[in-house]
Amino acid sequence: MFNIAICDDVMAVCDELKRIILDAKGYILCKEISINIFYSGDALVKDLKDGYRYDLIFLDIEFETEINGVMVGRIIREEMDDYITQIVYISSRGNYDRQLFDVQPLHFLQKPLEPQRVIHDINLAMKISEKENKLFEFKICRNIIKVPYKDILYFESMGRETKLVCHNEKFIFYDNIYNIHNKLPDFFIVPHRSYIVNYGFIKCFKVDELVISNGDILPISRNRRNEIREKQALFERKRIQQ
Repeated sequence: MFNIAICDDVMAVCDELKRIILDAKGYILCKEISINIFYSGDALVKDLKDGYRYDLIFLDIEFETEINGVMVGRIIREEMDDYITQIVYISSRGNYDRQLFDVQPLHFLQKPLEPQRVIHDINLAMKISEKENKLFEFKICRNIIKVPYKDILYFESMGRETKLVCHNEKFIFYDNIYNIHNKLPDFFIVPHRSYIVNYGFIKCFKVDELVISNGDILPISRNRRNEIREKQALFERKRIQQ
C-alpha cells in the first residue's frame, strides 16, 4: 500500500488532485493506493503526530491559518525527524522561497496542476520508497512476516523472545537481539543490551534514556553512553551534508 496525503485549504484543489490520481491508476507503478485529504496544516500535523505515516504528501505552501506549508515541512523533517516521507509542494506562485529547500522536497508543482507532472512525481516517489522500503523478515509459528525497516520503532529482548514495536502494531517472535542486530542497516542503534532502536524515530536524547516518537522511554546503559553520543553526532553530520 502506497499512502498519499493531500493538504490544501482549497477543497477544489484537493478534489482535483484526488481525481487526477484515481484516473491515472493505469499509469501509476503501485496499484494499491490510499488517499487522505486535509484542509489545514494543523490537521495534517496532528495526524502525523498520532502515528500515521505517509509515503508522499502533496502540500500547499500558502495557508490562511497560522501554520503554513513550510512550517509543516519543517515539523516533519526537524521535529519528527522524518526524512523518508516525500513532500511535493504545490503553489499558485511560480517562484519559491529559498527556505523551502531546507525541507528537501521531492518537487514543486504550480497550480493549475498538470496531470502528467502529478503522475511523474507519484511514480518517482514510489521508486524511491521501494529502495528505502526494504523488509525485515521473521517467523511466527509457520508464518513468515515481513515489516518495512522504515515502520520499525524498536526491538526489545524478552528472554528467548523479542518484541518488535511499530507505530500501530507489535509482534513477538523467537530470536535474540544480537542475531537481529546483525541483519539490520546501520540506522538501527543499540543503546542497551535489551534494545535495538531505529534512529529515525528517536524524539529526544537524554543522558540515560531515549524518548521514542510514540512516547515510549528506553534506557541507555552507562557503558554505551559515549557510543550513542558518537553515533548521534555522526548521523547529524550526515544529515547536514545531504
